[in-house]
Amino acid sequence: MRFATPLFVLSFIATSTFADFVSPAPPTSYHVLSGIIDITPPIQTPDSLGTRVGSTWTGGNFTDNKGNVFATVIPGAGGENGFVDSAGFFHVDARMTLKLVNESNTYAYLQHMGIGEFGGVANVGLRIETNSVKYKFLNQIFVWENLTIPGPYLLVDAFSTTKPT
Repeated sequence: MRFATPLFVLSFIATSTFADFVSPAPPTSYHVLSGIIDITPPIQTPDSLGTRVGSTWTGGNFTDNKGNVFATVIPGAGGENGFVDSAGFFHVDARMTLKLVNESNTYAYLQHMGIGEFGGVANVGLRIETNSVKYKFLNQIFVWENLTIPGPYLLVDAFSTTKPT
């Protein structure tokens, strides 16, 4: 009985403290870019964690949130070097370099890291670096993407909580 009073007091404090807690609303997301990337057939090699998957980019392009083509994939500049673990999850580790089409000497570097189902949708964090004046906002926002491999190409749809400018 000695502990009944302190426990009652603690439970009362906890109840009154968290009674008014309201879970925050989920963030609004905005479409940032989409891409279609042509790839070589994946090379699969055994790995201690499963199967390493390697592929190279052979072309493709990206559109901005308004549907305008703003970049082309530089063939051979980067590639996929992820793996499929023993449970069947695909661990994406891909990098690519893009040439922006409407600005002279402008490029973007994309790094994709995430996890998903091999042959299905992967949820991926996307880090972007660019020297573009028009798209410099991409250097400063958090971007995530849905990445799928439906055939000899990748489909990318990227989103952010920051509205593109």
